[in-house]
Amino acid sequence: MSKPVSKFLLLSTVLALSLPAFAVQDQTIPEDSLGLSKTSVYDDTDPVVVNYGGGDPGTNKRAVRSYSSAPPMITHTITDMVPITRDSNLCKDCHVQPDLIGHKVAKGMAIPAPASHYVDAKKGDLYMGRWNCIACHRPQAEVDVLVKSTFRKAK
Repeated sequence: MSKPVSKFLLLSTVLALSLPAFAVQDQTIPEDSLGLSKTSVYDDTDPVVVNYGGGDPGTNKRAVRSYSSAPPMITHTITDMVPITRDSNLCKDCHVQPDLIGHKVAKGMAIPAPASHYVDAKKGDLYMGRWNCIACHRPQAEVDVLVKSTFRKAK
């Protein structure tokens, strides 16, 4: 073996054996430093109950959208309407009204599902990829606003 090769092997062996001595020994993060809350999830055994009231369908005014293309909020209670399944969807009973698309809806009337929700709006054939209404539309919770919205209506 030549001298440069043996020096290289000796140097690389010394470096390889000394690296663990320089490594950080304890890299664990204390449990109380994880997450945003500085308290344990076990400290509050009774979480706040959120009311998704809203009253009966047709009795509330429309909720303001957070931004222009946001899906409308559900302003009435859905307690007796869930779970929504492909075969049991009470939303369709009131909101699948293709004849009302584009027309002004009187107070208390259900807002019709838009044309984008139909395979053929003229026939009233709902696109079945849209059967789970609460995937996009949610009931409005009665809670204090944590962060004020800065969205402005387009002019």
